[in-house]
Amino acid sequence: MFWRGEEGAPEASDGGVEAERSGPIRITPDAPRPATILRVAGELEERGGRILELFKEIRSPLGQVVLPIHLLKDEEAFFVEVATGPWDERSEREVAERAAVLRNSEYADAELELVSAYPVPDDLRFFCGRSPAALLQLDLLRLRSGRAEEAAAVFREVASRHWGVDLDFEPGYLPLAEDLLMAALAGEEAAGRTPPVSEGLVAGVGGFLGETIRRNAGHGAAWRVGDEWGEGPVVEAEGFVLDPIGKARAFLREGPEESLAFYATYVLELLEQDRPPGAPEPQE
Repeated sequence: MFWRGEEGAPEASDGGVEAERSGPIRITPDAPRPATILRVAGELEERGGRILELFKEIRSPLGQVVLPIHLLKDEEAFFVEVATGPWDERSEREVAERAAVLRNSEYADAELELVSAYPVPDDLRFFCGRSPAALLQLDLLRLRSGRAEEAAAVFREVASRHWGVDLDFEPGYLPLAEDLLMAALAGEEAAGRTPPVSEGLVAGVGGFLGETIRRNAGHGAAWRVGDEWGEGPVVEAEGFVLDPIGKARAFLREGPEESLAFYATYVLELLEQDRPPGAPEPQE
């Protein structure tokens, strides 16, 4: 990638669209963005790229965005984002959302690179990549834990598609989900990167865990607003109040020692022991 080569910013790597002898493209901090985009496009052409379109509109099921530069280099397609201002939570999220739309469009296999006046945050570099962990999290980026049942359904659909399995809200699927999540995150760590854990991933995993418990806990189990306890909506079931969002965050940070499957099995066994004879069986 051709990140700006200032102190604190990563050096340009071999390959990509940058000219090896010229080094990374440098732009002026806080300069007007439209003029900067035109200058960057001209420099990319000088370095051997062919501009296909400026301000390219991209559409996908996740929405519509505009990426400033679409070019071809050595028969490989690239999209280039240009940022002149400092990074904050909002600007990082905006670029990540553009990446999510791109990865679900007809241009999903194109490279996405950034020219930035300021050092690019590591998390944003992750979301501009195409690793399995990045692609999964991009598809969950817009999830919010406050809408737990919706998050559960989206996670089930997205994870099933990414992993080529058919997940269901049954406790037996939780060990599989754990293994696949850990494998995706471990792939980043093996490459020497620490993968971020997005709020969307936490919401999706927590929703899936909570909905699995709710559907198997028995009559009366329900999602409730976690006003006084928990990291989001809680599941109330026969006197128990559960925090699946918090449990999902612990699992994604700590790994198998915070097992989702063990947690669900333990809770459901406790509920079964406390269920009086003749009580209704679990239902959706």
